[in-house]
Amino acid sequence: MIRITEQQYNDSLSIDTLDRQESFNPQELNLLTYSGPKTTRGDIPSGKLGNMAGGFYFNLFGVKWYGTEHLYLCGEWSEEGEKCIEIQEYIRKMRSGVYAKRCSKSKFKSQIRKDFTSFRYQWMLWCVWQKCLLNKDFADLLRSMPNNQIIVEVVENDTVWAAYPDENGIIRGGNAMGKILTICKRCLENGIQPTIDTKLLNSVGIYILGNKIEF
Repeated sequence: MIRITEQQYNDSLSIDTLDRQESFNPQELNLLTYSGPKTTRGDIPSGKLGNMAGGFYFNLFGVKWYGTEHLYLCGEWSEEGEKCIEIQEYIRKMRSGVYAKRCSKSKFKSQIRKDFTSFRYQWMLWCVWQKCLLNKDFADLLRSMPNNQIIVEVVENDTVWAAYPDENGIIRGGNAMGKILTICKRCLENGIQPTIDTKLLNSVGIYILGNKIEF
């Protein structure tokens, strides 16, 4: 567990740190936190950054996606074959990201790709970047977030994508979503692409709606 200073965070943030466990002291750092779609910090709608926030539709592979969570979930069932296509369509057509996650996990958990955790970080970064490219409102929202604040998703019992305060108020966890959002924000502002590990994604073979994605 690495205790992060603001300078360290800004200097080191990259795809190589997405799985790094960190700790943030809210008394020392300027944090922009969110824990659900309706979260606000002052007049900043930080909750709209989350995957479960609605309203940021985008079209990809010739179909409509209600949000990043739907696309990300499809990666868990992204092997070649009709069964995965059926599961992906089931997920894609659900308007709520919360219900898409809850229902797909309960119905199809045993069929999740065995290797999914090996590429989930890069897949999530790619999915969030697609939303940035294909939904101007979301890209503008992300750009509008203050540059001097560290984005942290706060969710109890999630040490992969989020973080949570301990008994002393220190926020601990992987916070991979906060990092991914920050990487995408920087790329949008600088007019560059995230350095996604496309070699890894190509090597595992990801099929969405029957088509193999070439990254």
